[in-house]
Amino acid sequence: MKKLAKLISVLVLIIVILLYSNEIINSIKFSFSICFNSLFPSLIPFMLLSNIILNYDIVNDLNEIFKFLMKIFHVNKNVGFIFIMSIFSGSPSNATYILESLNKGLININDANKSLKFCHLINPIFIIFTVGYQFLGSKSIGFKILFSHFISNIIIGLFNKNKNFNCLNNTIKINKTDKNKKENFFIILKKSILNTSNSLLLILGVITFFIIVTTLLNQLLNLNNNYKFIYGLLEITQGLNYLTYSNLNIVIKTVIASFMISFGGLCIHLQIFCIINNKKVSYISYFISRIIHGLISSIITYIIIQY
Repeated sequence: MKKLAKLISVLVLIIVILLYSNEIINSIKFSFSICFNSLFPSLIPFMLLSNIILNYDIVNDLNEIFKFLMKIFHVNKNVGFIFIMSIFSGSPSNATYILESLNKGLININDANKSLKFCHLINPIFIIFTVGYQFLGSKSIGFKILFSHFISNIIIGLFNKNKNFNCLNNTIKINKTDKNKKENFFIILKKSILNTSNSLLLILGVITFFIIVTTLLNQLLNLNNNYKFIYGLLEITQGLNYLTYSNLNIVIKTVIASFMISFGGLCIHLQIFCIINNKKVSYISYFISRIIHGLISSIITYIIIQY
């Protein structure tokens, strides 16, 4: 029975792909356009830099500078590097920094769970220019969304500071990066390029998959243009694109955009957990934090716009 169900599912999927082949091809082109024209140019420099920094003592210097801030969140000072790099490169790059820090023994699972919640920051260039200027027609709106997104992220961090995510790996020993200090720079650069390339391919694949799914859902459900932005719960870029063409007023559009960005969409959620892979982090706790993050960000955005 299960084999029959799987066979029928595959046949239905093939039929749907054939029926909507043009729409699927256009959605793939759209995902490639977004990734190569907007997302990757802003991600690559910071992802390469972070991979290189993690192999040198400079990461310890950065952590010393921001350790006072990490004390507020009740996490290891080494989360400081993750937080600072996440501000500039955003999600899902934060998952890459968390994974590298876990692998090098710089943080434990409890730190990883906490940092995953308050280091969920979307690339500022994407928010200001892509969301603010391209989708909503104003850089000023982009800055307001960015401010709300950042402040609500801090609130999430403070809300979770006293929580303890117990795990078998939670007693991992915190090590230093001394063993990699003497490694040849070109070897480190090669490793950094390979790590960055793998992460970018994963991001491209997941984004493309979700954009195809939202395109097919749009064809099958045929929602009113004013409500198509709901697809942003799956993939924010597609949702924001649909939001642009709705007849909603600019205040409502901005508040909805703020929620979608802070929630992240299941596409970003999947990217993050594909990168972290088999590390014992709690998705349910992360998912709830993203909903709260989206609601707080929307409220702050509305207050800023009104007052």
